[in-house]
Amino acid sequence: MSHPDTIVLTGDHGLGTVRTMPQFRTHIAQGPLTDAQRRLVLDQAEILIEELYVHLPLKRAMHAVDPLQALRLLRHRLAELTETEFHVQLQRIFLGLRDLHTNYILPSRFAGFAFLGIFLERCVDNGRTAYVVTKTFDHISGDPQLKAGVEVTHWNGTPIQIAVEANAAREAGSNKAAQLSQGLQNMTLRAINMSLPPEEDWVDITYKVNGATHETRVPWRVFESSAEVTSPGTLPSLPTGVEVGPHHLVGMDLRTELTRRVKRRLFAPASLKSGPPTKAAKPGARKPRIAAPLAAGPVPTNRPDELKARVVDTPSGTFGHLRIFTFHMQDQDINGFVSEVARLLSVLPQEGLVLDVRGNGGGYVIAAEFLLQFLSPRRITPEPFQFVSTPGTTALARTVADYNDWKASLEEAVTTGAAYSTAFPLYPADVVNSAGQLYQGPVVLVTDAQCYSACDIFAAGFQDHQIGPVLGVEANTGAGGANVVTHEELRAEWTDGALKQLPKGAQMRVSLRRCLRVGSRFGQPVEDLGVVPDALHALTRNDLLEENADLIAAAGALLAQRTPRLLRFTSAAAGTGKRKLAVTTGSLASIDVYVNGRPVATTATADGSTQITVPAAAGNVIRIEGYDAAGMLVAASQQDV
Repeated sequence: MSHPDTIVLTGDHGLGTVRTMPQFRTHIAQGPLTDAQRRLVLDQAEILIEELYVHLPLKRAMHAVDPLQALRLLRHRLAELTETEFHVQLQRIFLGLRDLHTNYILPSRFAGFAFLGIFLERCVDNGRTAYVVTKTFDHISGDPQLKAGVEVTHWNGTPIQIAVEANAAREAGSNKAAQLSQGLQNMTLRAINMSLPPEEDWVDITYKVNGATHETRVPWRVFESSAEVTSPGTLPSLPTGVEVGPHHLVGMDLRTELTRRVKRRLFAPASLKSGPPTKAAKPGARKPRIAAPLAAGPVPTNRPDELKARVVDTPSGTFGHLRIFTFHMQDQDINGFVSEVARLLSVLPQEGLVLDVRGNGGGYVIAAEFLLQFLSPRRITPEPFQFVSTPGTTALARTVADYNDWKASLEEAVTTGAAYSTAFPLYPADVVNSAGQLYQGPVVLVTDAQCYSACDIFAAGFQDHQIGPVLGVEANTGAGGANVVTHEELRAEWTDGALKQLPKGAQMRVSLRRCLRVGSRFGQPVEDLGVVPDALHALTRNDLLEENADLIAAAGALLAQRTPRLLRFTSAAAGTGKRKLAVTTGSLASIDVYVNGRPVATTATADGSTQITVPAAAGNVIRIEGYDAAGMLVAASQQDV
């Protein structure tokens, strides 16, 4: 067995200061909180959870927790606790809520990621669960056999499956799939200021290479990380010109987003470089001409931090594969993000699309829900949000202009006894229906248990609007159903509230408004339940090591069962108050034409071109809806003229 001191960082790793766990413990021992500061932190936690935390009734019911009593007990025992014990106990209270939105973030001196230099993933190999090293950090030397492809069997002498389950029990996932996923990720990579820190200085790993058993000892290292995700600041104009305070539109698991960025820095630094410049199509503008078929392989994108596109050959045909890593734009350019998605949809194969959102921890809700219209002929209904009814949320709604829609129902709750306010969307429905359908081929959505928050909302909207099948690699999405706001943002806005500045860089985040599903699941909360996929695919060893080959094949088989559609049109003036439309259709039986939302024409169609003249003038919106032989709406196209 190799000794941990023989494993060192070499070369220009770009991680800044790197410490061993003993060194890190010495570092965080400096500048502890005073007793008064600890009491202040507890007071602020109690206000957030009792007055503002929207999921408190649900969490009490589903998980049998009482965080307010736990905070009172922690305050009672404060004098008995060391600095570390205080932070651990308070983190456990927040983690016990099983809500990745609602966090206690330790003081700034704790900022950092603990890592082992490997990344571990789960798969099914010959009918059994296996844990495989899939990534290694190039700057760690030591055991040359410990590399991508080896199977880990034991962790500090414990069978790996038991070790993962034990670690998962310490995490905040709101369902079993989410908790196991978080537990597995934290086995090798952990945000120390948002997770319970490693208790050990090193890990003894037993693994197999070509049937032979090996053992090695790998030390925990910690590198500083304080600004991986920028503060949203002031957002640019949204796609429709609607401007709202940035945190009022955010739904994101901060830890998953931080970890995603750190994983790229550690294991795929080349992916941080931008691809060749591309010209983005403006959403809502005239539909771009469909490009000539592309050969299998990557499709360049100007937003590689958020998107990855490629053409994939499968046993069922050639399709597009679009990976959306996050809905959080570091440059806050929501327009640029949705425009690049629109461009990629125009150049990827139109026979079918594998839309992959695994590992997406969310971000801007508007960015997620705006994309749904690109994929559906139906009008999108944005998910409504509601506050829990308390004196605190009522006072907040009276103070903050963006919460004014909820004020009346919160005030009425005093007499009606309603547990929650009326539910309203974060923005008008016209915002998420301003561009219309851009991609008319069949779409399969691929999810996992780390899809969270805005990504949960996207997956729920995809399923609720019947866009296509949801193919999950785990039994649920992460089930984060809320708009999340930081303690500092609330303190700045709630000017007559009781929130005070937290000491020494400590932070808190809270689920402020919960979201509800639409369609056939109308009113069902996303929190804790998440999105249950329509079909399951257990990741294989081939998936982990060969670009998700089996997963893409499974998605391709689902796409091949569905029919690609085609509906495009151009418009030209045809006299005063008239427009001549040249409509191109495929696999449609008839079309209806609407001008400014009013029906003006209907006609049967065959594959090919159809000419039709309609009453329309400059500035009108023309929308054409296409139907199959059974009269079902299957395609749509719209443009301003």
